[in-house]
Amino acid sequence: MGKILEILGLLVGIIPVVLTLIKEFEVPGWGKEKKQAVLDAIGLLYDKLGITAIAKDKLLGIVGGLVDIIVALFNLIGWFKHGNPIVNS
Repeated sequence: MGKILEILGLLVGIIPVVLTLIKEFEVPGWGKEKKQAVLDAIGLLYDKLGITAIAKDKLLGIVGGLVDIIVALFNLIGWFKHGNPIVNS
């Protein structure tokens, strides 16, 4: 039971981090790259904190699904503006 509570606490604690990363990495038209940037950042956080409650691939799978849900919600409420991708020259 303790391990389950530890995993739930980790997941609840990571939601605000994921929300912040999604907002910070927002670039119209770069959804796939933004999702990968969030996953890379969470993977780095996992490594740096030495998390052992859940396997890294499982956590990243959960976070990937969470990113999809949050972005869909943000698109639904109009938080993200769709447009042409920004091209750096």
